[in-house]
This record gives sequence, structure tokens and C-alpha cells, in this order.
Amino acid sequence: MKKILVAIALFGVLMSFSGCVMTKQVAYFQNIDSVSLEGNKAMPEIRIKPNDELTILVSSLDPDAARPFNMSLSGGASSNSMNMSSTASKSLYSYIVDKEGNINYPVVGKLKIGGMTRPEAEEAIAQAIKPYFAESETPIVKVRYSSFKVTVIGEVSGSKMLTVENERMSIIEALAQCGDLSVYGKRPNILLVRENGDGEKTTARFNLNDANIFNSPYYYLQQNDIIYVEPHKARARSADVSSYTFWTPIASVLLSLATFTISVTK
Repeated sequence: MKKILVAIALFGVLMSFSGCVMTKQVAYFQNIDSVSLEGNKAMPEIRIKPNDELTILVSSLDPDAARPFNMSLSGGASSNSMNMSSTASKSLYSYIVDKEGNINYPVVGKLKIGGMTRPEAEEAIAQAIKPYFAESETPIVKVRYSSFKVTVIGEVSGSKMLTVENERMSIIEALAQCGDLSVYGKRPNILLVRENGDGEKTTARFNLNDANIFNSPYYYLQQNDIIYVEPHKARARSADVSSYTFWTPIASVLLSLATFTISVTK
């Protein structure tokens, strides 16, 4: 009886230790109370890169003057509006930024906007088209990304390619939209792959257990970022167990058949 009680006590200690280890591996931002977030800067401005897809809306007091610069998907001019809603932007023709950073814009031809922020591109387009408007009128230009997407793969509840409607998304938001990490996801080692305008790729690592993630310059995502969640070794072991579980009944049947065959032929 004494041995049984000792065994139960040891089992309880082991389970308690295991629970502490699991909490340490799974809990996010564990040191949030001791980490300074003063270095958490505002979201860096997104810059236009080659192969970005943009929609551009030009507004003015004279709709006829703005019409040539608002090509719709139907091939004609779109209706004029002072605000670019999501619906309106989807009805506009999209412009692909070429490898030199140019777009081929109606009337004015090639415009170089690669490397610019959205406000900078809006100002550059407005200046390029201003000669086509009355001297007393200043056209208003709105630029939006049609192809702002990030990809999340690996040990999450559901791998996805996410469309970022408002051009603002953090790595935490991206993981949340994919249903968070699965129990097999390595929280201390999240990989981010980013490509710049020249096609050069850089990588960054995140530790979700550490609140310093909020101070990372990579915390806010950019267009075409890839997030990869690596699996724990337990995932590979579980796959091996699943394979073993699948083959065990088959092996058992074969062994039984072999035993029966030997007994019959004796």
C-alpha cells in the first residue's frame, strides 16, 4: 500500500512539472510586465515594389476632366467619387508596377512610382496629370494596393493567403486570422520571409513567448510576406505513431494467417 501511495505521489509531481513545461512553451508574451515597449514604433510606411498591383482613382470638381484617368474593368471610364471605397476600387483597372518601378498610366504614359509610399505616389500622379485640368483646379488622387497579400503556412489551424484590405497587419493578426498555432507549432521560432523591390529575400525570427516581439521592426507585415510556423518534434513522432497504428492491425492479420497456415500444414 505504501509503495502505491509513493507511486501516486511521484506521478503527481511529474504531471505538475509537465504542466509547467507546457505552460512555458505555449503561453504568449510571458515577460510582458518586465519588457519596455518604448521602442515599439508606429507602423513603417509601405513602399511600392515591382509587381505590386495598384488601383488609382482621380477625383475633381469637373468629372469630365477626371474621367480619362479612371479606367474601369469594363474598358470605359469609371464614375467619379471623392472616396475610394473597397467596391469602387475593385471596379477600377489595376496597374502593375514593372521591374523598373513604372506604371503605364492613361494620357501621361510611363510614371515612375516604385520605391514611393502611397502618399508620395498620389502626389507624383497628381502633379503629372495637373496640366490636363483647369488652372484653378487641383485633382485629388487616391492609390490603393490590389495585391497586398501575406501567406501563412505550417503548424497553424489553417494555412492561408490573406488579403490585407487596409494595408495594415501585424504578425499577431495574421496568425489569429489563421486560427492561431496548432498545439504542434513552435512558438519560440516563427519564421518570416520578406522580399524587397530588387527580389532580394531577408528573414527574421519571432519568439511568441517573448513580449519583445512588439519591438521588432518586422512586427508589421509588408506585401507578399511569408510566415512559416515550424512543427515540434512531437509532430513527427505523432506521424510515426499514426503510421505504426495503421500498419499494426495489418501485421497482426498477416501474422495470424501465417500461424494458421503453419498449423494446417503440419
